[in-house]
Amino acid sequence: MIRGIIMKERVLILGAGYGGSVIANVLAREFRNRIANDELEINLLDKNDINTNQGGYTFIPFELYTPEEITKPRKKLISPRVKTFFGEDGEVTSLDLPDQEVTVRSGKKYGYDYLVIAMGCRADIDAVPGLVDDLNTFYTSMDDAFKVRDLVKTIRNGKVVVAVASMPIPCPGAPMKFTFMLESYLRNIKKCEENVEKNCREDVELSMVWPIELIGPAEYNNLVTDECKRKDIKIIRNFQLARVDASKKELTSVNGEKLNYDILITVPPHKAPQVLIDGGLADENGWLSADKATLQYRGPVGNFDNVYVVGDLGPAEILKTGIGAHYQAIAVSHDIINSIYGNGIKTPYMGETGCPLVTELESAGTEGKGYIATWKYGVPLAPFTTTKMGWYFYRMYYHIHWDISVKGLF
Repeated sequence: MIRGIIMKERVLILGAGYGGSVIANVLAREFRNRIANDELEINLLDKNDINTNQGGYTFIPFELYTPEEITKPRKKLISPRVKTFFGEDGEVTSLDLPDQEVTVRSGKKYGYDYLVIAMGCRADIDAVPGLVDDLNTFYTSMDDAFKVRDLVKTIRNGKVVVAVASMPIPCPGAPMKFTFMLESYLRNIKKCEENVEKNCREDVELSMVWPIELIGPAEYNNLVTDECKRKDIKIIRNFQLARVDASKKELTSVNGEKLNYDILITVPPHKAPQVLIDGGLADENGWLSADKATLQYRGPVGNFDNVYVVGDLGPAEILKTGIGAHYQAIAVSHDIINSIYGNGIKTPYMGETGCPLVTELESAGTEGKGYIATWKYGVPLAPFTTTKMGWYFYRMYYHIHWDISVKGLF
């Protein structure tokens, strides 16, 4: 307070995806009176004004959701108490953490007292030579997911490879989920054009190429390994993708192993947005370092307790899932609330995360099967199985997401 004037506190959120939206909405509800009295402002920046539930990309190739079901205008999801800036006024071009200032494409500058960096991560396709020459992926955009849909419709026989280039990636359970759905689609839904009584699965050799040994936590790995054996899906582990030769239809690993394919569907390498790397904020692996519990920035430019890192651009050791982003956002929201109130209470992120799994599509002759597995720091994932109810709940969640989850109502 200066001569009776209360200084306005400023919260700046970079990225209006899942994590950023939750934080904006939770803070707007908590501080509605302070915002009305012009004692606090929340600014939310993003380069576009459409929110996409990217987990839905996995389902687009099987026509289980429409674009309208997995996208919403950000204005409909964010509290009107939050000041939103999209386009050139929301696209970040530089961050100055010591001076607490962010610059955007239009040249406008935003100061802050609390900063949340929740800008997501991006595909780094050029990191694998030759990948761009045969790129089929459901990870990068709606258009690419529809391209995979069209490709899936052409599958009749041959070697189909789903390859994860390297770790970490956002939603690391999605490639396995996609592979199971593809297998179920070929076995139970897609028929051979020459013989409508015969499905295509027996003529397709389906493989999952995985860059490390374990596919998720131990119990998750156990379940998917057993399912792959039962469904005759070959898992090729510890195959980090080094090169794609589209002319030869050949993959090469960093260890020199070779693998041929007829159809390739790839999850490319990922890293933080280039603006954060160019600004020197990222670590040597292209991610933003943060304390695993407080999520406060701890990186090359220093340690900043008023700067939080949320979601897919965080350190490699924090799993990049939508469930994780949600619980990170709740923890950060409460920490900022407590800090503004000055009550000294800290709200740590306890590592709550999860990974939905689908092992079977619903069809005329089969029940859909799914499960949303969850765990946290020090509490490993318990044994589980996929169920019909899990399938319905997971499908339903994509609608609940917009009205409850993004708005931070739980």
